[in-house]
Amino acid sequence: VGVGAGGGDGDAQNINVSNYISININHNIAIFQQYPHLVAAVMQSVNQALKDIVSPVVERSVTIACITTRELVLKDLALEQDEQQMKQAAHMMVQNLAGSLALVTCKEPLRHSMCNQIRAMLTKTSLFDAQTVDQAAQLVAAENLELGCNLIEKAATDKAVRDMDVALDVALLHRHKPGTAFHDAFLQGQACMRYLPEALRPKAGGLLPHQKRVYEDFARIPRDRMAQMLGSGAGGAGGADSSALRAFNEGQNMPVPMAMAGGGGGAQAPPQQAAQGQQGVAGPQGDHMRLALEKCAACLNKAEEVVLRSAQLASSPLSALPQSHELQQLIFQSRALVLQSAAREEVAVAYALKLVRRIYDSSKFGRCQLGVDWLCNTLVHLADVTKRVIKEVTLWISHAEGDVRLNRELAIALVPHRLLNLNAPEYVKEVSKAFEGSRGPQALETVVGVLQVCVVEKRCVAPADCSRLLDVLAKLAQGPRKPPDTLLKLLDDARSMARGGAGVVGGLAAAGGDK
Repeated sequence: VGVGAGGGDGDAQNINVSNYISININHNIAIFQQYPHLVAAVMQSVNQALKDIVSPVVERSVTIACITTRELVLKDLALEQDEQQMKQAAHMMVQNLAGSLALVTCKEPLRHSMCNQIRAMLTKTSLFDAQTVDQAAQLVAAENLELGCNLIEKAATDKAVRDMDVALDVALLHRHKPGTAFHDAFLQGQACMRYLPEALRPKAGGLLPHQKRVYEDFARIPRDRMAQMLGSGAGGAGGADSSALRAFNEGQNMPVPMAMAGGGGGAQAPPQQAAQGQQGVAGPQGDHMRLALEKCAACLNKAEEVVLRSAQLASSPLSALPQSHELQQLIFQSRALVLQSAAREEVAVAYALKLVRRIYDSSKFGRCQLGVDWLCNTLVHLADVTKRVIKEVTLWISHAEGDVRLNRELAIALVPHRLLNLNAPEYVKEVSKAFEGSRGPQALETVVGVLQVCVVEKRCVAPADCSRLLDVLAKLAQGPRKPPDTLLKLLDDARSMARGGAGVVGGLAAAGGDK
C-alpha cells in the first residue's frame, strides 16, 4: 500500500483507502445481506476514520523518530566524510522507528474511530437496534484494522524520510566552510564528545563494520515485530502465550505446540514436554491474550446456552438458521475478537484447541448436531484468520491419547471442513503406529470407518487428499494377516474414484484385490 508520492502533511490527510486496496466487508453480516447498498456508505465511514487519525499519529511518530535518529546519527557519524553513508544510516533507522511508533499509537484510536463512524452512519438509517449496529461496527473495524494501520505506517515512513533529509541538510551545513579540513575535524569532534566513554566516541574514518550493522539491523527487523516490542514492553511473547493458554485451557489431555510453550517456531512439543513448557510470564501481552481468550470463552458459553434451550433447536443444523440468528452472530463476534488481538495467531490457535476439545467431550453441547456445527464453523473462521489452526489441530490430534487420535466422531466432524489433514505426515505416522499396537484392530476399524464416510459416502475428501494414509492401508491389505472386508471394500472404492477422477494415488493401485 502506498500513500501518494511527494508532498507533505496533505498526503497523509488525503488518504483514500479505495485507491490502494479493497476494504474488507463480510457480506455474511446480517445488515449487509438485507441492505447491500449500505456497503458503500461503510467504505466512506472507514475512509473518514482514517482521515481523522492519520495526521496526528503521523506527526507525533515522525517527530519522535526524527529527533531520536538525528541526535544518534550526528553523534555516531560526526567524523564520517561520506554524507551519503550518513543519510543511508539515518533512513534505515528513522523509517523503522517512525513506522513502529505509528503502528503502536494508531491501532486503538483507529479501531475506536472506525467503530464510531460506522456506528453513527448505521444509526442514522434507523433500520437497526443498537446491539445489531454495534456488532456490525466491531466486525467491520476488526476486518479493516490491519489495512488502516498499514496505510498509516506507510504515510509515517514516507514523511520521516523527507523530514530526516531536511534535518540532515541543515546539520551538514555546519560541517563545511569556516576552516575547512572537514571544518577542523568538525570542531574537534565537538566539545561535548569528550565526556562520552571511549567506546561511544566517534572515530576518524567513520563507523566500523560492526557499528554500521546496528543501523543496518533496523532495515532487517520487521516493523510489526518492532511495534509489538515497543507496545508490549519486555515481556517475552512465548511466555505470554503459554501463560494465556494455561489460564484458558485447563486439563492438558492434548499437547501444546512448542511455539506456544515458550520454545518458538512451529515445532510440536511432545506430550510429556507440554506441561514443562508452560511457564507463566507476567506482562502486558499476556494480559491482553488472557482478556481476548476470556471473551472468546464467553462467546462459547453463550452459544452453549442458546443451543441447549430446546431439544428441537439442538437437533437442527446450523445451515438452517438465518444469518441474523444469535448463534451465527456469535461466530462473527468470535472472529472479530481474534482479529482485534495483537497476537491474533496465538489467540486463534488457543481458542481452536478449546473448541476441538468440546467436540468430543461428554456434554450435550458437544454431542448434538447444532453444537458440533457451531464448533466446526467457528473453527473454520479461525482457520481463515491463520492457516496455523489447521496445522496445529492436526498435530494436537496426532499426538493426543488414543481415545482422541482415533475418535471416529471427532474425525468425521473435522474432515469435511478441512480442519483435520488426513494426509499430514505426522498424522499418518502416528496412526500407523496405532495399527501396530495392542489396539491395532480397533484403530484400523476406526480409520477405515472415517475414510469410508469422508471419501466414499460424503465425498468431501478426494483419494489424493489422503493418499499417504491409503498407501499405509494398502500395504496392510497385502500383509500376512487376512484384511477385514471393510478395508478391501474401501480400497476398491478409492481405486475406482481415483481412476475416474484425480488419477491413481501413490501405491494404492498396486494393492490389488488379491486378498
